[in-house]
Amino acid sequence: MKPFFSIVIPTYNQANQLKVTLESVLAQTFTDFEVLVMDDGSTDNTSAMVESFLDPRIRYEWAPNSGGPATPRNRGIDAARADWICFLDSDDRWYRDKLKKVAEVITTTPSLDVVCHNVKRLVVATGRKTNLRFGPFEPDFYQIMLRWGNRVSTSAVSVRRDFLNRHSLRFNQSPDYVIVEDYDMWLRVAFHGGVFNFIADYLGEYVIADTNISSNLKRTERNQLVLLRHHVYGMQTFQRDKDRLWREINARLLITKSNTQIATKQYNVGACSLILAFRSSFAWSLKYIFLRMWKKARVLERSPD
Repeated sequence: MKPFFSIVIPTYNQANQLKVTLESVLAQTFTDFEVLVMDDGSTDNTSAMVESFLDPRIRYEWAPNSGGPATPRNRGIDAARADWICFLDSDDRWYRDKLKKVAEVITTTPSLDVVCHNVKRLVVATGRKTNLRFGPFEPDFYQIMLRWGNRVSTSAVSVRRDFLNRHSLRFNQSPDYVIVEDYDMWLRVAFHGGVFNFIADYLGEYVIADTNISSNLKRTERNQLVLLRHHVYGMQTFQRDKDRLWREINARLLITKSNTQIATKQYNVGACSLILAFRSSFAWSLKYIFLRMWKKARVLERSPD
């Protein structure tokens, strides 16, 4: 009998972190699942650690290193037996009722293709946790995510396997998409009409550690430009003036970069990035800054924490 969920966990030389991740999965109150640990060429004791759990629901596969999580995630999709696939990075964690609450949403709303929830962002060095909210799902979700940025967290996603197969969707394995291959995937799911549902509960933790691949900001910026240019000039059809759309998206990226630089006390370069954003698209920069401020104010009103 096939399980309700197939949980795909890509990993590479993270035995200690993976142990905590697996413990969070095996502690789930909803137990009808299989775990696919897709090892991307680890040379540490990952294999022995996984085998020590002695749980028949865990399947472990090793393959030579591919340079990023896209390939092992795709191997997991191909090996999955369940109708629904959950993705979980090997340094992230779930809370006990995560699968239970996702299964309830899937059961009561059979038209869905993707279910996502909020998470806590944990910075290991400081122990600080902050709230990360995702969604909401709106009409023209592809256009919204392309213009305004990713609204989905991969370690919080459950996706219908048939939807991925029907549209031949897999994570892009190109080196130019490393770190941002997940954003590209959720854009393409939305492009093909995927129906998303966002659970307001915080059901897991997104962990930021020194070894976390997402900490490579320069590579993230470079690869994000590659994927966004592909969508603007090669996929999207909602904006005929592609150069204008690109200027607007580039302005958003520059404003985000400026915020990061100013937050890290790089005031001069932060100001330069902001000036470049207004040069790219003055009207869009004003609109983006205003709406971000409005959204932040709304969040503070709703959340006493």
